[in-house]
Amino acid sequence: MFKSIYRAIAIAQAASAANRLLQFSSPRMLEDIGIVKETFIADTIAKVQAEFDAEDAAKAKAAPVNANLVGAV
Repeated sequence: MFKSIYRAIAIAQAASAANRLLQFSSPRMLEDIGIVKETFIADTIAKVQAEFDAEDAAKAKAAPVNANLVGAV
């Protein structure tokens, strides 16, 4: 439960930071650094979610195996 709350807060903060960047940057500055204004916030949220998914996948791979159950299947 706390993990999902933390993730929701982190995603909201990333979206807020992306929105602030868009507000305080000129179109020329955004163009120079390769940011598309229409998709930047959605892309930022997707990147944060992908990082969380990668972290979950790494933890799932490193799950401990009970030695008593190896070969029981």
